[in-house]
Amino acid sequence: MAKTVTLPIKNGEVEIVRFGQGNKSFVILPGLSYDGFFEAAEEIERAYAAFAKDYTVYLVDRNKWPHEGYTVEEIADDTAEVFEQLKIEKADAFGASLGGMVAQALAIRHPKLVDRLVIGSTLARPNETFLSVLSRWKSLAKVGKIEDLITDFYHTIYCPATLRQYAAALDAARPIATEEKTRRFLIYVEAAKRFDSFDSLGRIKCKTLVVASRGDRVTTAEGAREIAEKLACDYYEYENFGHAVFDEAPDYKERILDHFLRK
Repeated sequence: MAKTVTLPIKNGEVEIVRFGQGNKSFVILPGLSYDGFFEAAEEIERAYAAFAKDYTVYLVDRNKWPHEGYTVEEIADDTAEVFEQLKIEKADAFGASLGGMVAQALAIRHPKLVDRLVIGSTLARPNETFLSVLSRWKSLAKVGKIEDLITDFYHTIYCPATLRQYAAALDAARPIATEEKTRRFLIYVEAAKRFDSFDSLGRIKCKTLVVASRGDRVTTAEGAREIAEKLACDYYEYENFGHAVFDEAPDYKERILDHFLRK
């Protein structure tokens, strides 16, 4: 059964979801969200149940108390500190969207910690589409239009078929707005907008898979494809899903597991 814990770090605290009994470590680095993931432990465990035999799985959220000007690189350093506290010497890691940026930074700055890597729906440097979407979300958050922000968020990251199928569930999952959540969201939006690892990608030496979707209206498939081309690594592109293809495609997690366990 999934366990949740809050770990103190030197700059704040990080929430962790942990489950599985395997000897290997698998770390999930989540994407941008208005809410955290602490209350979704059971849902996360169900989604990644196939990993529990071979892995102890950790979902590592971001610092709950980021300062203004926080960077993706600092998130990666926080994650490395969490590895140390959990006594994780090396892990297979998956990051999507903002989590994919953190995963890149972790593999670049702390290469000994990452064995195999999957990054999805992400980019190495901002493009016009990405900056436009984040600027729209930032504008809504700054004036307190959180209901509008969440609606726009869902309609941007999911494909139309998902929105039709899960409209009621998405409505029920709307978070309660608070000033602290809004402040944190805005800090991480700015961190994502400033992120640029493109010239450092060559420092990623671990076996890597990049996954994208042609219907991605946030980071774009081109953003992910650019990473794969620079790394000359494995690449897979879905056709009929959105930015949140990691939740939409039924074989996505199987694809991650295959990459990790393939000899």
